Amino acid sequence: MRLALGVAVLGLSAGLLTGCGGGDGGGEQNASPATTTTTSATPETTTEKPQAKGLDGTWKPINDSPIAALTITGATAKTTGGLACPGAVADADAAEPVLTLTCTTPNEDRKRGTLALKPDGSSLVVTWDGPAWGGVIDSFKRAD
Repeated sequence: MRLALGVAVLGLSAGLLTGCGGGDGGGEQNASPATTTTTSATPETTTEKPQAKGLDGTWKPINDSPIAALTITGATAKTTGGLACPGAVADADAAEPVLTLTCTTPNEDRKRGTLALKPDGSSLVVTWDGPAWGGVIDSFKRAD
């Protein structure tokens, strides 16, 4: 009896597996080819102008600063706003250029600072010399 039951189960299983084919009775399965859809990613267009490289240009502060604008042209610099004065940039091509302001009325927090330019040229940070714990930091975005 067990043998008859096993044969019946195997026959039923085989029938289910072959019953999924097409209706032509030849035992062949009609398999439609798999369809794939691909979507092509379109490149993003940007309306931003390419950022200039280097320190030259006009910079606007993004933090609370007495400097309304910092303009650097080669080795010369000038600031406008509450702290309006001329300055100089030393070692502009070095890894850590230095900005020195020569104000008529000196600002003790902003006399000499190290410049750090973001690699894409879009932002500039001035870390001003200060006490042992560090000085004031001004962050700027390119204005031109």
